[in-house]
Amino acid sequence: MKYIWLCLTLFVSNLSFANGYTNTANVVDLEIIRAQGFQLRGEFGNPSNCTVTNTVFISVQHPQYERLLSVALAAYMSGKKLQIYSHQCTEYGWHGGTHNELTSAGSMYLKNE
Repeated sequence: MKYIWLCLTLFVSNLSFANGYTNTANVVDLEIIRAQGFQLRGEFGNPSNCTVTNTVFISVQHPQYERLLSVALAAYMSGKKLQIYSHQCTEYGWHGGTHNELTSAGSMYLKNE
């Protein structure tokens, strides 16, 4: 019985319940990924404890995809910083690993910092 509780405890503790805001960072690179969405790279950190750090993915399925892409491009072009709320990790295509994802429950801030 102790073995079962130990296994359950380890399993539950390893689930990724983490989420939160990225570091406030400049967009170093913005990549449009096929018909899947776009990826931002910068010193964003890893709020969702994904296997790949400093990236944030926004799916083309996001209800505000066009607006978010516009804000990301504005930040990139103006040198302003972004802070993004990531709820989960996602894996997409040939990039390998899991990346922080901005879902419809998250937010993106354009900052002057």
